[in-house]
Amino acid sequence: MEQPNGQVLFFQEIKDLLPPHVSIVEEIAQVLDISTDSAYRRLRGEKPITFDDIQKLSARYKVSIDKLLHLQTNGFIFTGNLGYTSDNFIELYLNNMLQQFEFMRSFDHKHFYFLPNDIAPFIYFQFPQLASLTFFYYMKSLLGFDEMKDLKFSVKNVNEEHIKLGKKVQDSFNHIPSTEIWGTDTIDSILRHISFYKDTHVFESKEDIFCLYDTLDELINHLEKQAEQGIKFNYGQTPDKNQAPFRLFYNDLITGDNCVLAEIGDIRITYINHNLINFMYTRDERFNNFTWDTFQNAIRKSTQISLVGEKARARFFNGFRKKIQAQRETINQY
Repeated sequence: MEQPNGQVLFFQEIKDLLPPHVSIVEEIAQVLDISTDSAYRRLRGEKPITFDDIQKLSARYKVSIDKLLHLQTNGFIFTGNLGYTSDNFIELYLNNMLQQFEFMRSFDHKHFYFLPNDIAPFIYFQFPQLASLTFFYYMKSLLGFDEMKDLKFSVKNVNEEHIKLGKKVQDSFNHIPSTEIWGTDTIDSILRHISFYKDTHVFESKEDIFCLYDTLDELINHLEKQAEQGIKFNYGQTPDKNQAPFRLFYNDLITGDNCVLAEIGDIRITYINHNLINFMYTRDERFNNFTWDTFQNAIRKSTQISLVGEKARARFFNGFRKKIQAQRETINQY
């Protein structure tokens, strides 16, 4: 059987990147400023594309030309954002995350594999106090915005627009089935942030710290309910069996690195955390297949605590609660 030429494979790769409702013919015609008939002939390989065409398409869709040239290299193309400014950081950060989740949701088949080394920020977004602390920490401690230098944190200073947008991100994520592998240290990161801000007197009052620990307890209770039901649902809502499946595994040997593998349609995308706050992603088939094998190996060596494993599940989440309580008891020294 004759194999498709590189040009056809190149366009197939672009097609795989588009939501199902988007016409690749119209997309190509628009990007190359040609008629739909000309676009059809290029898609079928009847008319060769020029280097100028390749440049425009590669820049627009962030695809590699390795397949077009039948190359096998050790290089992988990643896409992502680097810098942020204080003017629009939170809006850009949240909208970019929302765009990624909404893109995944547009496919009939989608699944999210996650190996976290801390609780993902979008999981906090249903809890305004934790979401506000997350944004504050990013801007003050990670990005070091000048205007944040002398600011103190209070749970009362909630930006309603940011919380509203964050809840949209969380709701979108909750519609995507996911498999997650957590360890007992997954909660340690936010506990360190709270402890550090307590010791350096960044909080306006003790009440702020108590509120954060109480809210963190609520989050843990919610996550445990999701694991028990094996589905995702928004905080405060009644679980619905038709909602997205949630598989949670416990592994205290493998250290998470916040790597994410997304399956959408027939393709896979790997997201890698870099520079503490940013993510970059690749659609490289070889890289993603390797990531897939790594996740499957980790799952085989982990203990499922969603739907089954009631005793192990209770022990796992009680471990989180004990860590929270241990730090809560130090607040009187503040």
